[in-house]
Amino acid sequence: MKTTLQKMRWIASGALIFCFIGMICCRLGEAHWHWLAWPLAFFEAATVGALADWFAVVALFRHPLGIPIPHTAILPNNKARVAESLATFLEEGFLTEEQLGPRIRKIDFAGMIARWLSANADSLGRRVGKYAPVLVEKIPSEQITSLLTQRARHVILTANAAPLLAGGLQTLTGSGRDREIFNSVVISFRDLIAENRETIQTKISEEVPISSDLLNAIPFLKNAAGPALDHFRNQIAAAVANRTIEKIHTALNEACSNRDHPLWVSFQTRLNQLITDLESSPELAAKVRAMQEALANSPVVDDFSRKAWVELAEFLKRDLAAADSVILQKISEALLSASRELTENTPLREGTNTFLAEQVLGAALAAKPHIREIVTSTINAWDAAEMTDKLEATVGTDLQFIRLNGTVVGGLIGVAIHALFVFLLK
Repeated sequence: MKTTLQKMRWIASGALIFCFIGMICCRLGEAHWHWLAWPLAFFEAATVGALADWFAVVALFRHPLGIPIPHTAILPNNKARVAESLATFLEEGFLTEEQLGPRIRKIDFAGMIARWLSANADSLGRRVGKYAPVLVEKIPSEQITSLLTQRARHVILTANAAPLLAGGLQTLTGSGRDREIFNSVVISFRDLIAENRETIQTKISEEVPISSDLLNAIPFLKNAAGPALDHFRNQIAAAVANRTIEKIHTALNEACSNRDHPLWVSFQTRLNQLITDLESSPELAAKVRAMQEALANSPVVDDFSRKAWVELAEFLKRDLAAADSVILQKISEALLSASRELTENTPLREGTNTFLAEQVLGAALAAKPHIREIVTSTINAWDAAEMTDKLEATVGTDLQFIRLNGTVVGGLIGVAIHALFVFLLK
């Protein structure tokens, strides 16, 4: 740009010098060749026009010929006023609702975000994989544990547990899961009895009124018949235990397979009654509330929160370090899904564009004082010579064209005036 400015400055100055020399030559030869009056009129007027425009252009940026003529070097001497005028022009002419609003509202912010997410989904996932483990390590476990504990206690205490339990039980009964639970409990009870057969037999044996202790008064009979009595008692206990366990097993198996079995009917009746009580009984609701408070204030919540955070942190670090990280895969999928949603969901796209446009417009309008301050402080911080060079480099080429145009137009006007006088003096 500076080279172009220098070139145009030389052209304009060369035109001035050419016209000045032409004026002198025509003035000297006019006495011998009267027709030189016409080019003389052109060169005189062109010289005056060129000098006037040169003075005007130079006076904008500096003192002509270094002479401090009043009202010259206008821009350097009025730097603060120029800064304020330019800032006001920007603020009132560009940073307005009328100017910015229509343009900003045409911007497809959602499309830009969608394209960026689509192009950077994998890299964003990798960045998460790189920095997330470090963040997990830096997070104080005590603070997280305390936060989880507080949140868990808040949830426990604020939950209306009785209706929730009733609703959960109704869901179970409605889906037939109550039958599965009943069968599971019955089978567990059946297995428990089978596993403790010897204990049951021992307890039954203790209740059979036959023992070698009955013969304590007759020592010789105790020694001879006592073991036989104990063996007989054990046989009776074993038979009773086996028979009892067999009957219990049969009853429990029938309860699992027969929906009309008394055990199942009783269980179902009690379960329905429990649901009704949970929904309507203040006494049961108070008991549930007391259980909630006891649970919330118990160390179980602290232990659970501590273990939950440890397990979660270990899982995060382990998964993020894996080549086939599930978390990173889900993050990438979520970003791509968001990109597609912003592209294909027209209401979402329009809503996003409207919201972001209003936010950007509001931020731009709110930034007007800051932009004014930036413009004024920047220009005021410029050195006068630096500001002159910047402004002249920006508009100087056009100003040199003005000098050149002034030379040509001035010469043509001079010829026109000369022609007018020639016509009038005939």
